[in-house]
Amino acid sequence: MLERAAGCLENAGRRFFRDSNGAIRSRRAFYSSAVHYSPTNLELHHGVPITQSPQRPASNDLNAIAPSNDTRTPVLDFLYPLPTQEFAASCLLHAQRRLVPRRRRKTSPSLARHYTSQAPDLEQSDELDLLDSEKTSPFADEQDAKKTHVERLVPPEDDDSEIYDGAWDRYVAAGRPPQVNSALLAFLSRSHTDKDFRRARSVFNIISPESRSPEDYVHMVKSALATDRLLDAKIYCEEAISNGIGIKCWAFLLAHYVSDFQWDWAQEIWDLESSLLENDRARTWIELAPHFDMSTFEDPLVDLADFTRELTRHTSLHDLARFFFDSVCSSQDFVEKSSIDGILLVLQKYNNLNLLRPAHYINILNLLRKSESRQIFIRSVVIYRNYRWKMDGRVSAKLLGHLVRGLSSFQITTGLLYFLDEFTHFYGKPSLDAYKHALIAFSRAGDVDSVNDLFEKMVSQHGMPRSRRLVTPLLYVHARVGNVRETLRQFNRVPEEFGLRLNTVCWNILLTAYANAEDLSGCFKILRQMFDQHMDPNSHTFGIVMGLCANRGDIQGVRDLLELAKEYDVQITAPMIDTVVEAHCQNQEFEEAEEIAQTCLGLDIAGSRVRMWNVLLWNYAFRMDLEAIARVRSRMEEAALYPDGMTYAALMLSLVLVGKTESARRILRQLHRNNRAYATEFHYAIVLFGFVKSRNRDMVHVIFNEIQERFGEADLAARLLILKNQLRRDLQLLEHGGTDAAGAHNRLENAEKFLKETISEFHTRKMATKSPVLGAGRMSAKQAFPIAYYEHMMNAYGRRGASRRARELFDEYLQSQRISPSDDVAQVAPLRLLTALMLAHVRAFEKLELVEEYWDMAFKRAIKMISRPNIEAWFSNPSAPLPSEDDLLVWAEPRGDLSEANVGASDRGGFAILHAHRFMLSRALSLLMRSLAYRNEIGRISTVIMEVEKAGFVLTTHNWSTFVQLLASSGNESDQIEAFSLFEHKFMPNFPGWKYLRRGYGVKPHGVPSTIDSMEIKGQRGPSHLLGKEGKRYWSKIQPDFMQPTYVSMVYLAAALKQFRQKSIWKGAVDLEKINAVAPETLTAVAEMPRLGDKLQGVLLRGHEQRPERPPLERDQFVWTGGILRAGGLTKTYSYDEPLSEEPADEAQAAERVTEAEEVTDLEEAIPDIEEFRDLFRRTLERSDEFDLEVQAVVNRRRKAEGTTEELGDDE
Repeated sequence: MLERAAGCLENAGRRFFRDSNGAIRSRRAFYSSAVHYSPTNLELHHGVPITQSPQRPASNDLNAIAPSNDTRTPVLDFLYPLPTQEFAASCLLHAQRRLVPRRRRKTSPSLARHYTSQAPDLEQSDELDLLDSEKTSPFADEQDAKKTHVERLVPPEDDDSEIYDGAWDRYVAAGRPPQVNSALLAFLSRSHTDKDFRRARSVFNIISPESRSPEDYVHMVKSALATDRLLDAKIYCEEAISNGIGIKCWAFLLAHYVSDFQWDWAQEIWDLESSLLENDRARTWIELAPHFDMSTFEDPLVDLADFTRELTRHTSLHDLARFFFDSVCSSQDFVEKSSIDGILLVLQKYNNLNLLRPAHYINILNLLRKSESRQIFIRSVVIYRNYRWKMDGRVSAKLLGHLVRGLSSFQITTGLLYFLDEFTHFYGKPSLDAYKHALIAFSRAGDVDSVNDLFEKMVSQHGMPRSRRLVTPLLYVHARVGNVRETLRQFNRVPEEFGLRLNTVCWNILLTAYANAEDLSGCFKILRQMFDQHMDPNSHTFGIVMGLCANRGDIQGVRDLLELAKEYDVQITAPMIDTVVEAHCQNQEFEEAEEIAQTCLGLDIAGSRVRMWNVLLWNYAFRMDLEAIARVRSRMEEAALYPDGMTYAALMLSLVLVGKTESARRILRQLHRNNRAYATEFHYAIVLFGFVKSRNRDMVHVIFNEIQERFGEADLAARLLILKNQLRRDLQLLEHGGTDAAGAHNRLENAEKFLKETISEFHTRKMATKSPVLGAGRMSAKQAFPIAYYEHMMNAYGRRGASRRARELFDEYLQSQRISPSDDVAQVAPLRLLTALMLAHVRAFEKLELVEEYWDMAFKRAIKMISRPNIEAWFSNPSAPLPSEDDLLVWAEPRGDLSEANVGASDRGGFAILHAHRFMLSRALSLLMRSLAYRNEIGRISTVIMEVEKAGFVLTTHNWSTFVQLLASSGNESDQIEAFSLFEHKFMPNFPGWKYLRRGYGVKPHGVPSTIDSMEIKGQRGPSHLLGKEGKRYWSKIQPDFMQPTYVSMVYLAAALKQFRQKSIWKGAVDLEKINAVAPETLTAVAEMPRLGDKLQGVLLRGHEQRPERPPLERDQFVWTGGILRAGGLTKTYSYDEPLSEEPADEAQAAERVTEAEEVTDLEEAIPDIEEFRDLFRRTLERSDEFDLEVQAVVNRRRKAEGTTEELGDDE
C-alpha cells in the first residue's frame, strides 16, 4: 500500500493539473450521466501553464460539466428481447446520479465497451467544452431520443469492418427502426469503406427529405469524403443548401478542403456561399471556425496567400482569402493560439496581396491587450512594432493608454518607456494616466532611478502633481524594499513640497516600509500616529500589520488586531483572513487553519480567497501530505477558485521533496508552453532546489544557465542554491585531493568567488519580491541577503574546523553592513552567523570559551526576535502610551551574564516567546553543550537547559540526544547514570526494537502522512507504523520535539555500561543496580544490542582506530540539456565515476547549440526580413518574454517540419 502511495504522488500531480471536468471525448456518451464540477480547465495532457507573476483575475465558469465515469455498460445486450433492451436502457438513462461511481467488477473488454456517437460534430476533439453542445436545431431533441435505441446496435470500437458489419446486422435484424437512422448514419460516416458508404446512403435515403436534419447532410458529406467521393460530397452539400439547411454542411466541406490545401475544390464550395440563406459573413465565420485548429490555421492561410498570388487573374479565391484574413484578424482564438511568428508571417503574406490595412492591426492589438495571460498579452508589443514599421498614420491615444496599463498590470517595465515615447511622438507628451501607470510599474519593481526620472519628466511637462496617486509611487518604490528612511523622506515631501494632504494610502505605504523592514515597533508607532491624527484606517492598514504578526506566528496578535479593526468599523476582507490562516499554519495548527479558510468561503467579504488556500497547500507540501493537498485542491475546485502560480508551486515542491524533480520540471514546461500561466524565477528555483538536493550537478548547471539566459540574471534564491552546490563541489574536490580541510580554506575559492560576484552584482531591486527564498528557512529576501550566503560559507568551513576563516567571513559580513568595530556586535550579529561561529570553534576544538560568548549573544538576539509584546492592554486602553522600542525588542542593551539576561515572561512585563519559534536555539544549544563538555564543565549543562526552558524555549530530540551522549561519555559515574535515566524517560517510550533501530527506523508520530515513505530508497521501506531513515530525518525538522531514540546514543550508553561492568569486578554491582533502578528498560535494551561491524561500535566498544568515512555511493542521474523551456535538447546519463569537471555536460550542450543554430537558420529562411523581426522585440521586451517568443518560433518551425511540438527524448 505504501509503495502505491509513493507512486501516486506524480499521478496526483498530473491529476492536479488536469481539467477538473475530466477528459471529454464527445459531447454526449451513451449510458452516462453528467455531474457538475468546478471548471479550472487545467488539462495537463494538452498542456497547462502557470503564473506567479501578476496575472489579471481570471473568470471562473460555474456552468462547466463533465461526464461521469459510468461503468454500467450493457453486456451481451443483443441476446435479450427488444422490449427488455429498451426497458434496461431507459432505466440506465434515468438512474440516480452519483458524484463518485461505486467500484464494480471489471468486465471483459470484448463483452463490454464504452462507445459514443455524435451527430452535430464528427471530428472528436480531445478537449471539448460541453457549453458548446447546446441544441441548435429543431432536430436535436429527436436525435437524442434516437441515440438510446441505436446504442444497442452500434458496437463501441471502430477499428475494422467487423464492427460496422455488426452494427448493420443488428440494424437490419431490428427491422430498420426509423428512430435510429440518424444516429446510425453518424456512426457509419466514420468508416472509410465503400460498403459502409452505400449503407449510409441507403439509410439517408430512407429518411424523408423533410425529416433530414443539417447533421444528416454533414454525415453524408463526411462519408463521401472518407471514400474519396468528392463529387458526391458536393452534390449532398448543394442539396442541403437548396433545402435551406446547408450552412453546416457547406462549412464542414469548405473547412475540409481548406485544411487539405485543395484550393480548386475550396473555390467551388466557396462559390456556393451566395446560395446560402444565411448569407452573412459573420455567421459564416462562426460556422467555419470550429472546424479549424487555430494553433495550425496559419499553414492553410499562408498557402492560400501564396496560391492566390500566383494566379494570373482575379478569381473568387481572392474573395475567400480576404474573408479568411478579415476573420482571423478579429478572432480571439486565432491570435491567442497561433504562434507570434505565424501571425507575423500571415500579415506579411496578405500584405503582399494588398489586403493588409491598419484596421487589421488595430483589431489584433485590441484582442491581445485584453488577454489575461502574460504570454499572450506580450505579443501586442511585437504586433505594435510591426504595425509602426509597416503602416503610416497616427495611433490613437486610447490604444496607447491600454497598452501602457496592460504592461503595468503585468509588472512589465521594459516596454513602458517606448510607449511613453510613442505618446510624445504623436501627441507631444504622455498623458497623466500613462505616467501614473508607468510610475506604479517601476515602483513595484523597486526601480528607484526610473521612478525619479519619470517623475521629474512628468513634472516638467504637466507641472506639479495635483493628485496623490501621482506621488505615492515615490513612496512605494522605497517601501517595497523596506527602506524606511527614504520612505519617510518622500512621505514628508507630500505635504511640504507638493502641498497635498496625507491620506490613508500614504500612511499605509509608510506602514508597508516598516513591515518590509521587519520592524514591528515601527509599525505600531505609525499605527498609533494614525489614530492620534484621526486618520481613518482601512482594511489595508490592519492587513499590513496583521501580515507581519502572522509571519512571526503571533496568533494572538493577529486576532487582537482583527478585533481592533472591528472596533474601527473597518470592512473585513479576505486578505485579512489570510493572515489568520497563515498564523495558525506557522504554529502547525492546520485543522484550525483549514476550518477558517473553509468558513471564509461562505462569507460575503471582498478579496480573493486563493492565497489562504495556497498557504495551506504550501505548508502541506512541506509536510508531503498528499491527501491534504488533494483535499484542499478539491475544495478549491468546488469553490471555483482558479489556481495561480503559488498553487502550482506547492505541488511542484511536493514532487521535488520526494525526489520527482524531473516530473516537476516537465509539468512547469507544460504549464508555461500552453499559455495557462507564466513560469517565474520562483518556479525555476523550485526545480533548481530539487536538482541541488539530488546532487545532479549537470542539471543544476543546465537550469542555472537557462535562468541567466531567460531572465538576464539569477535572483537571490537561485544564487543561494548555486552557492550551496558550488560549496559541495569544492569540498568534494578537496576530499579527492586529500588535503587537510582545516588548513585548505583557499580550496573553496570557487564558492568564495561566486559569493563575491553575488554581492557585487546585488541590487536592491532584487528585494522587491514576496516569493520565499528556498534554502534560507523562514527568512524573506531582505533577511536572507547576505546572511544566508555567509551562513553557508561559514558552515562549510566550520564543519571542517577552519574557525579562523569562519571568523574572517563573519567580519566581512559586519563590514558589508557598515557596522563599525565600536558598535556592539551583540545587538547586530545575526543568530545564524553566531551559530556558524560556534560550530567552527567546536569542530576546531580551540578557543572553546568563545562558544559561550557567542551563545550569550545568540540568546539575547533570539529573545529580541521572537518575544511578543503585550499589546492587548494597549488595544483595550487607547490612551495608554505606545510600547517603547526597548519594550518591543525586550533588551536594547547587552546583559552581563546568562542568568541575568534570562528572566521569565512574568518578569518581562508580560512578554512571552512565540510558540512558532520555540526551537530557534536548538542548534546553538547543542553546540554550547558540547563546548562545555569539552571544557570539562558538563555540570553546567543542566543549569543552561533550565534557563533556556524557563525563557520559553523547547529542546528538540537532537538536543536531548546530544545531552545523553555527553553524559554517557563523561567518565563521571553520576553523569553516566543520569544519562541512562534521561534516556529511559525521554526515549524508551518510542524505542522500536533493535531490528528497526539498527536500520535507522523510528516510531511514526501521529499525523505523519504515509506519503513520506516515498522518500526512502526502494526496497528499504519499513512497516507502516515506522518512519524510514530518510523520513525520520526529515520529520525531525517538522516535529523536532518528538523524541526519537538513535543508534548512536545507545552505542554511547553501551560504552558506559561496558565501563560499569569492568568496574563491577572490584567495586561490585552497586552502580549497575542503580542503573537498573532508574532505567530498567534502557539497561535491557542496551544489553541486547546486536554486535555490528560498523565504525561506531568498533571505536567506542572495541577500541578500534577511527578511519575516515567513505564517500556515499551516488547513482547515475538523468540529464536533459533542454532544461525547462528551451526548444530541443539531448539526453545524457552522468556517471559519478567520471572525473569532476568544471563544466558538466559541455559536449551535450555543444551539440544542442548546433541543433538550435540549425533550427534558427531554418526559421530565418522561413520568415523574411528576420533581422527586422528580431528588432521588433529587441528593445521593447524583457529578456524572459524575448526568450519565450524565440522558443515559440523554434517550436512552431519544428511542428511544421516534424509534426510535433513535444520534446522527444525527454523521459527517463
